[in-house]
Amino acid sequence: MEKKFPQCGKVVGASPWRIGWQAARANLIPGLVLQAMAVALVAGYYVSPRFHGWMQHVAEWQHRYGITFSILTRAVFNGVVPAVFCALVPGLRVRRPWAALLFGVVWWGFMGANTHLFYTLQARVWGHDANFATVLLKTATDMLVYSPFYASPLVAVSHLWQDLNYSWGATRLQLGPGWYRRIVLPNQVPGWTFWAPCLLVLYALPTPLQMPLAALLGCFWALMCLQIALRTPAR
Repeated sequence: MEKKFPQCGKVVGASPWRIGWQAARANLIPGLVLQAMAVALVAGYYVSPRFHGWMQHVAEWQHRYGITFSILTRAVFNGVVPAVFCALVPGLRVRRPWAALLFGVVWWGFMGANTHLFYTLQARVWGHDANFATVLLKTATDMLVYSPFYASPLVAVSHLWQDLNYSWGATRLQLGPGWYRRIVLPNQVPGWTFWAPCLLVLYALPTPLQMPLAALLGCFWALMCLQIALRTPAR
């Protein structure tokens, strides 16, 4: 989910591990707050009959509309909300706000479809149970396979392309030797620190509720990536 460039001259030569760690530290408190909210949400689902009933409505929408619902929730929470936030904060305004909004909606809708299919596959392979072993297996598969080898590289390169004014030529120049270490790793460090606890909570919910919660958490993750953007050096 890497974003780049105008400010990066300040940290040329910085280690990708250091960049990722700085981003994780900068978002430590809000990250902990959001993780606590996710825990409270899951606890409320299993403890409060009223909250459980409300969440079942969300699960019914997810079940009824399937991948379409996943695409729409991701497009709104991960595409529209961060774009509006950037437009309202002077220091984060982009050169082409309408292009950024379109990019966010299309891209995160696409990733919503990817995540929907991945969560469905996880349920088929590991089962729908929310016991400790199943939750741990799903989290490990997500954090150690899906994220570093598929999702993170896709998101990093796509946002690199966006930050280079949607230029394929300029993007190719950045994808030389060491591109994964330089572009993807800065996202993986805060990704592991933020998403690992969140996924342990997320996979404790029934499968139809995992996508809506992932969209809410992804909204914060998109804002966290703005911290990474300020620290990632150009090649």
